[in-house]
Amino acid sequence: MSETDKETMLERDYVAEAAVLIAAGMDRPGFAEALAEYHPFDVSNALITLTGEERRRFFAIIPVETAANLFEHFEQEEAIGCIKEIPTATAVAIIDHMQTDDAVDLLQYLEETESDIDLVNQLSPKKRNELRKYWNYTENEIGSVMSNSFIELGVSMKVTDAMKKVTAIAGDTEYISILYVVDKQKLVGYLLLKQLIIARANQTIGDLMETRVISADPHASKETVAREMLDYGNSSLPIVDEDGRIIGIVTYDDLMDIIDEIKTEDYARFAAVGPEEIRAEEKSVRLSVRSRLPWLMILLGFSMVSSVVLSFFDVALTGSDGVRRLAASLAIYLPLLLDMSGNSGTQSLAVMIRYLTVHDNVLSKEQIRKRLFREIGTGVMEGLGIAAIVFAVALLSDLAVSGWPPEPLTLAMGIVTSAAIAVALTTSTVLGAFIPLLMSWLKKDPAVASGPFITTIADIVTLVIYYSLSLAILLPMYR
Repeated sequence: MSETDKETMLERDYVAEAAVLIAAGMDRPGFAEALAEYHPFDVSNALITLTGEERRRFFAIIPVETAANLFEHFEQEEAIGCIKEIPTATAVAIIDHMQTDDAVDLLQYLEETESDIDLVNQLSPKKRNELRKYWNYTENEIGSVMSNSFIELGVSMKVTDAMKKVTAIAGDTEYISILYVVDKQKLVGYLLLKQLIIARANQTIGDLMETRVISADPHASKETVAREMLDYGNSSLPIVDEDGRIIGIVTYDDLMDIIDEIKTEDYARFAAVGPEEIRAEEKSVRLSVRSRLPWLMILLGFSMVSSVVLSFFDVALTGSDGVRRLAASLAIYLPLLLDMSGNSGTQSLAVMIRYLTVHDNVLSKEQIRKRLFREIGTGVMEGLGIAAIVFAVALLSDLAVSGWPPEPLTLAMGIVTSAAIAVALTTSTVLGAFIPLLMSWLKKDPAVASGPFITTIADIVTLVIYYSLSLAILLPMYR
């Protein structure tokens, strides 16, 4: 392929092409063959750009297997929109032909958002039985996202018999790269499809299989299983029940979805909003407010503590003109101290959450001790560095206005402010590391210690440090 051809392929807008094909060519001969040239992902995106009437016509003429494949590429909101537009019988047929894990996700979302639409009871008995197995697991358990589309081979099967079985069912199976070996219904090994293809005809599956199988319990958390797949570099992981029987698999595609979901949830907590707020591309004002307001109310409560702290110092900073001058001088540097302590705490928080995630929230006492001492050292070095810069800026500002030598009060203010910021940055850095550790010890998600949360805590601590030092050292000089 020439470079020109490659550039042309990269520049093509396949979604727009598919949309034009669907809108203008549904009634033309050869439509199905032309549509098959486009990836289902592009076709699903193209359908969203069309009118409801065009989508109804489209799903009425294409094979139900094709429609099921397209539905697996829709976002949940898009899929629900299409469900509402097409006849119920068509929707039931499509869900019947979807992969079970995708059908579960769609039906659960449908149940949460559209309680008046009931499709489950109209599905085939086989599909309902498959769905019932998945509904035994919570949203955070790996069993809720496993796939039941894989190939099992008996340990005593000959290679020729195994090849016949694989050839017969491969077209209807989602994942065939790894074949799982069972003996008396229990998982005992696996082999790659490539190994089966190049094997000799007189060999048995037991001669070829690998017996060291990494598996997971269906009730294990999705995050733990995802981490295990990444650690071992597996493209799939079998899910086995308490009797050792394989009941499903998790593939690399599922892994990507799990990681995306985890990152979305962690980012949402870090920003102090609901996960659904991060995922939604379009959302009503009412739903956005309902998602954000509870977090804002919690943060408001913490912020009120800052106001209470300030009120304690208010009495000491009222009275003579000198005291009022001190209050005004302190207010000049207050935003700087609050911003820097909040930034330092958020940096430490992000690093510690990442560290806990890598270690699956399980750290030894030695690891915790080393990490905390590391953060203390980091906070001290950062605090001293920033304090030196602040003192230099304060001194230069006074020299530019008043000339040499600097006023004693200016020097004292610069020293106190620098000392306060050094202590505040050290304390905020340690808090940013300590709070996720505390959350982990309490068996809570460390990401709950969100950026706004740690910033508010750092503000309270910084206010206490700044005003305590100022009143102890500067107040007598201003009276």
